[in-house]
Amino acid sequence: MNDNYLDSAQYVFDKEIEGLLSLKNNLGESFNRFVDEIDSCKGHIIFMGVGKSGHICQKIVATMQSLGIKTFFLHPTESLHGDLGSISKEDIVIGVSNSGETSELLGTIPSIRIIGARLFCIVGRENCTLSRSSEITLLMPNMKEVFLDNMVPTTSTTATLVLGDALAVCIAEKRGFTKSEFGIYHPNGALGKRLTIKVSDIMSKDIQNTTVPCGSTIREAVVTMCGSSMGGICVVKDGQLQGVFTDGDLRRHLNKYGDEALEYVIDDVMTKKCTTLDYDTLAYDAIEQVVTKSAVSFYPVLKDGEYAGAIRTLDFVHSGLMK
Repeated sequence: MNDNYLDSAQYVFDKEIEGLLSLKNNLGESFNRFVDEIDSCKGHIIFMGVGKSGHICQKIVATMQSLGIKTFFLHPTESLHGDLGSISKEDIVIGVSNSGETSELLGTIPSIRIIGARLFCIVGRENCTLSRSSEITLLMPNMKEVFLDNMVPTTSTTATLVLGDALAVCIAEKRGFTKSEFGIYHPNGALGKRLTIKVSDIMSKDIQNTTVPCGSTIREAVVTMCGSSMGGICVVKDGQLQGVFTDGDLRRHLNKYGDEALEYVIDDVMTKKCTTLDYDTLAYDAIEQVVTKSAVSFYPVLKDGEYAGAIRTLDFVHSGLMK
């Protein structure tokens, strides 16, 4: 049996897109007030909702948290059994309910008023109880759910989710939120690593195992290279990088000159003009700018113009930033 569900799927897309366009075209001054008040809030932004609205609230909260906005989700049912203690008078509580008549949510209002927190709401019905009790209301336009005669929350939940994204982005833009700040809140994710891990975080800093002084012989360099997995060695003088000598250089000289190559002075055979990386460069930027465009296995790292260590292409792979 090979049923084709594309017509039904496209119908869902069409109806939910219609709902989003309706919401977009009906945004008004209350949205601006929401953004300004959330931005100036000294406490936390607390989202509350039940059922599908509760799940949407949690996604909105997750997005806002990732953008540095102090917010959390509070389940209305748990709130009625003690969790209202997490609300303070500096907070803004945002109730989310399509009907605006959710009993568990309405049951929290007297306590919220006593605590002194401000109450805002996002609802789908004008003049509902939650809206009448709230300082600012974001009213969702009338939109049709896509299944079972308007019974299954679909279009409304999608629209609410996008509205939450719009709030989060507008607040973050107003605060001048940056990529670097975003990385702080995502230290273990790929995005966070791109924005936080520097060359200095993953490089080899054991200078003694990766350098020889000018005037050393290739034999002396080989002894030092054998104690390192760097794939080569850096030649330094008074803290300044003079050049590099790689495993490949060693093989080529041995093949050409035999054992006598070991007695050559490293200064005469090293590569003096080599690619270097800066100590404070973001590792991901180093990959984009240098590593993917070069065939060498390691790079000397400079800090304020002086030799600080070396980093292998393999170190970028181990960091998770490069495949």
